Amino acid sequence: MKTSLHLILDCRKPHMRFFWRRHGLRIMERLTPAGLSFLTPHMMLEQELRKALHAGSNRLVIIGSPELLSQTFHLLMKEFESGQPPCEIGFWQVTKKEAWFSMLQTSETFSPLLHTFRNGHAVPVNVIKARYTDQNSQLETAYFWNEIIVQASGQPSSSIVTIGEEEWTHQDKVRFRLALHKEPLHSWRINHSHLLKANDLQVYTAKLSSPTDGVAKLQHVPPSENWLGKGEFVQLHGNYLQMSSPYGGWTAETQQLQVEVLPRSLYLLIPMIPARTAERSRANLLTFKPRSLVVASRQRSPQNAVKNSGKSMDNVFRDDKNK
Repeated sequence: MKTSLHLILDCRKPHMRFFWRRHGLRIMERLTPAGLSFLTPHMMLEQELRKALHAGSNRLVIIGSPELLSQTFHLLMKEFESGQPPCEIGFWQVTKKEAWFSMLQTSETFSPLLHTFRNGHAVPVNVIKARYTDQNSQLETAYFWNEIIVQASGQPSSSIVTIGEEEWTHQDKVRFRLALHKEPLHSWRINHSHLLKANDLQVYTAKLSSPTDGVAKLQHVPPSENWLGKGEFVQLHGNYLQMSSPYGGWTAETQQLQVEVLPRSLYLLIPMIPARTAERSRANLLTFKPRSLVVASRQRSPQNAVKNSGKSMDNVFRDDKNK
């Protein structure tokens, strides 16, 4: 089957426009997309995604900021859940810092990533699905990749968390974090082995009623968290639950929330071999074996075994002569 690739580029922010001017020609040469969409401030993201999906493209690549990728992820999952045939999706997350740093780099730096988008393989991955009722009692659905944050800060504050058959009640102001994937939504930075381990929602709690909350908020210090439990399905009930995305741009309020893991629902493009990042290379360099293990392995080597056996035989004959 011939691959029909559609490229969506975020041009709504200045650093993304400079990024495209610097590396756009090389990206177009390597990907040779059948369709191209430039997202400007006057264009609707949802309409452009629908055009790309209904045009028959079986591979979609999105390049943009973390906020844009989070919105795109939600809209794509919404389309797939409504009956749109799934296609292979590639995400290229470009932060403001990375965009300005790329001005000093050549376009050859991105060749492995572009090769992944063009010739990489897609794996079905799990995602987070949240269902809740809004202020108008309408049932809404939202999708997330990494995590969803829920704060119970109403007056009086009371919340109930149910994970499987276990239930917890909190009377104070509490912040809940329901996490699935640890790695960012970036095709080049995702390890296949980590995707296989992300099967349950990890639930963390943090109290927000301490006297130092105001100082911590000004200093952007996250509250200390405690692990509550894990499961594929989590329910939250409370007087006032405020939900948000870790990358901003989305907030909602509800009194009842159901969060579950949607298995194998997105075909994500990743490299055949995990990318070597600076963190992984540094970790491999520092993983030296203890000296005792090295000495023990040398003593068990075949050459040392022959030497030791020879010495032991000499000692036997020497003992016979002495006798």
